[in-house]
Parts: sequence; structure tokens; C-alpha cells
Amino acid sequence: MFTVAIRALAESSQELQQMVRKLNRQTEKVEDIVSSIRRMSAYDDVIRALRHQLEDLNTERHSMMEMMAALNQIQLMYHQSERNITDYGDEVRKINYYRSMDVVSLGNIRDSIHEYQIR
Repeated sequence: MFTVAIRALAESSQELQQMVRKLNRQTEKVEDIVSSIRRMSAYDDVIRALRHQLEDLNTERHSMMEMMAALNQIQLMYHQSERNITDYGDEVRKINYYRSMDVVSLGNIRDSIHEYQIR
């Protein structure tokens, strides 16, 4: 059975959002360092290493954003499902109210049936 802990889902989404913000700040810092030492040829190895780290940070940030989007989508789908279930329950309640829960007797009809045909 599939169960959604909606509060935990929302908390996880918020945590991912904070982690993405933190990664964005780290990326900006590294980009600032790269731009400040870019013209110094003695730091070419450092610049390459920092650019590699930037690629890793961007990949990680992209993955977190995809997870956050998936969590948000699950949350929306869960809320919509709950709404659909409660709306359906309300519709059934209205239908049963208007029908007054009448009971139909099939006694006379049963006596007139002699055979069943399946086609």
C-alpha cells in the first residue's frame, strides 16, 4: 500500500530548498574566486580544479532541484487525490440523500423470469 506522510514530504522539500540555496551561495563564491584569479597564469591548475568543482556543484544542484520538483508534484497529486475522494464521498452522500435509501423489491419480476440467455 502506498502511504504519503504529507508533513514529512513538505519538510523534505523545504530542506532541499535550503540545500539548493546553500549550493548556490557556494557556487557564487567559487565563481568569484575563479574570476579574480583568472588572469594569473600561475593558477591555471587551480582554476581548472575550481571549474571542475563548479561543474560538480551545478550537477548536484540540478539533482536536488529535480528531487524538490518531484516531491512538490507528489504533494500536489496527493492533495488532489484527497480532494477527489472527499468530493466523490460528498456526491454519493447527496445521491443517497435524494434517493432516501429506497429499497426496491424484485419479488414479482423474479417469478416471471423463465430462462436466462447469454449472448
